[in-house]
Amino acid sequence: MKFDDILRHIGEFGRYQKQQYFLLSMVVFSCGVQVMMTVFTLATPKSRCAVPGVSNDTFSPVDSHHSALIGWYIPPEDECHLYADANDVITNGTVVYNWNMNDTRPSNNTRTCDRWVYDESDFTSTVTTQMNFVCDREILKSHAMMTMMSGQMLGCLVLGPIADVVGRKKAMMSSLVVHLAASLTTYFSVNIYMLGALYFINGAAMASAYTSSYTLGMELTGPSWRHVTGIAVTGFWSLGMLWVCFLAFLIRDWKHLQLAASCPIVLFVLYFFLVPESARWLIRQGRYSEAQAIITRAATTNKVEIPEEMAVKEMGKENGKAPSESIFTLFKYPRVLVRALIMFFNWFVCSLTYYGLGLNVGQLSGNIFVNFCFSAVFEIAAYAIIIFALSRFGRKSLYCSSILLGAIACLLTVLPVLFADSSAMWSVRLLAMVGKFGVSGAFGIAWMFTSELFPTSMRASITGSCSFFARIGGVVATYIANLTTGGQLGHIMPQIVFGSMGIVAGLFALLLPETNNRKLPESVREAVKISREVDHEAAEAGERKPMTVIS
Repeated sequence: MKFDDILRHIGEFGRYQKQQYFLLSMVVFSCGVQVMMTVFTLATPKSRCAVPGVSNDTFSPVDSHHSALIGWYIPPEDECHLYADANDVITNGTVVYNWNMNDTRPSNNTRTCDRWVYDESDFTSTVTTQMNFVCDREILKSHAMMTMMSGQMLGCLVLGPIADVVGRKKAMMSSLVVHLAASLTTYFSVNIYMLGALYFINGAAMASAYTSSYTLGMELTGPSWRHVTGIAVTGFWSLGMLWVCFLAFLIRDWKHLQLAASCPIVLFVLYFFLVPESARWLIRQGRYSEAQAIITRAATTNKVEIPEEMAVKEMGKENGKAPSESIFTLFKYPRVLVRALIMFFNWFVCSLTYYGLGLNVGQLSGNIFVNFCFSAVFEIAAYAIIIFALSRFGRKSLYCSSILLGAIACLLTVLPVLFADSSAMWSVRLLAMVGKFGVSGAFGIAWMFTSELFPTSMRASITGSCSFFARIGGVVATYIANLTTGGQLGHIMPQIVFGSMGIVAGLFALLLPETNNRKLPESVREAVKISREVDHEAAEAGERKPMTVIS
């Protein structure tokens, strides 16, 4: 008897599981809020050099004299320089201008400036405007996001596997405490060093909390519902995006926005009392009495009685002592190792494309709030369609279709940019949204697909490792926007990179086995059997097994 057999008896997704699933999904919601909020807190509004000596300078001219001053000092379409021969004298704090509006500039020589004014029509304050991430300091914005993604890399590689040792709940709760502290403290950031350190810490905490909560939720759900819960949880990330978009629309100052979005995290303290440990993990550790108590509570909530033959202790005796396995056990099973390598690469590409398109939504033409909202809606639509299609088409075919759709949409942006005029630029935004639709669906499937491909003994470790490679993709994505070569082609070079990588990832994913309606494997040997069962079913159907399938 396996744990999935117990779930089938007490309810694969009964009232108890629904309650726990909602609580665990709110962790994903919070992570989505904090990561995607950077679209607004790090937004770069229009800017220009400040007029020398004018302490109350504003981006938009207030009168004709102010407009003339701007024309005299600021070169057209240049936000980083002043005319070098501006003839002015400051006396007792007052600027005395030795010119009149009809003067002709003696030359067009320029110099860099060290003070800027910003357009406040969308935001009264952002990190970028406070710390001047413009001109030769523009790269600092990418550095800031890089530190958050690097923190997530640490969380996935080091903190994620801890959940296999100390338990899902302990790993999740300790990460949530750090997540709360880092999110609130970010409000006090005064320079790039403090901001980067807090982003790094928060990134590590969020990666660990996300991985642990996701694994805990998946291990509580029966096979027939796993395709729903595995995808729907990622929808909570998108709901977090809609929530932070609503907050950003109401709160245009980045510090107040950071505080408003972070305070609710304190409610996660209640999870010490509301969320139990994974019963599946407890059984794996031989802690049968604790697992039995959780299962009994679930059965009571679901109004189901457990027969004596389904006692957890008896299940432990039947299955014997679980062999010790870690992620390094994969090296003894080359074909499962190749499967892991394929997933590592696919997670990298999904993250690269997702964050590359998502975090740069502010660079698209049009209103940033509308673009961001549509981006979140396209994600939710992708998850909804995936949920209904998964049980019909299976994990592998739908995953490959989704990532290839996103990749092709990204590549198609070349056509309107190179061969159409500015009136067709709406199609670039549309293709970007379709690309986001495809990669969002693929990313959602990847979480569930991975948890079904690999065993309980190393599920958190494998998921954490996959997420580690995803964060590498996130780090690269923060710099991809700067991958421009000038001209029209340079403008859509990021989409060309995303699309090309997506095509390769989708083709590799075709080599993976199908996991639809199969029990979660408990050991590596059981994970190997997934593809052997697929081969056996194919043989019974009179089909010939392709030599390229990785088992």
